[in-house]
Amino acid sequence: MKHRMLGLAAFGGLAALATPAAAAPSQWTVALYEAGRCIVQQDRGAAQTLLQTLPLDDAAAELDSLRGPARQCLEGAAGATGIDLRGAIAQALYLRDFRGRELRPVRAGNLVSFDLPIQASPPGARTVELYRWADCVVRNDSQGTRLLLTSPLGSPDEQAAMNGLANFMGSCLPQGSDLNVYANEVRPLFAQSAYFSLYRYWTGRLAGSGRSASAD
Repeated sequence: MKHRMLGLAAFGGLAALATPAAAAPSQWTVALYEAGRCIVQQDRGAAQTLLQTLPLDDAAAELDSLRGPARQCLEGAAGATGIDLRGAIAQALYLRDFRGRELRPVRAGNLVSFDLPIQASPPGARTVELYRWADCVVRNDSQGTRLLLTSPLGSPDEQAAMNGLANFMGSCLPQGSDLNVYANEVRPLFAQSAYFSLYRYWTGRLAGSGRSASAD
């Protein structure tokens, strides 16, 4: 499947992001995000276990570890890559645990760590650089990220949110970087990074947060 590249340039610019109209999401994409919502709704623990086995990149998602009632959700996830399904689950958790807002979580003592490779991992690998880039964008524009993750797939609101994030998409690139990012990667990357950033904040793992898992 061919995907539109955003065209992140070494100079920190962002080309080919804006389109005349929002592209309608494929039935498969809609089914995938519904599968993510279904898995989280049916069995949150199973969703967390599944996250631990899913690859961070576009390798095929292995779904054999999913057990219990959440298995009924798998039809919509058929053929998903690791990043696809991780993003769908992350968005569902973000909307469930934080209700799409930046205030205190609904369930502060039961947040999920995505354990993304943004700090200890050596730079250079594309996967690592993608997650570091996404973490930079969502932490610099959490409101814009929220607008993206709460917008319907393929909607004008989604496109407007993407356009609103464009400046940080460019400025968060490492100096001299020529990182290629595909449009279909943005939402799953930002969903994971948004949730992980809030997880670190509310569990006191983000420098200067001063929060703990029991914070009100």
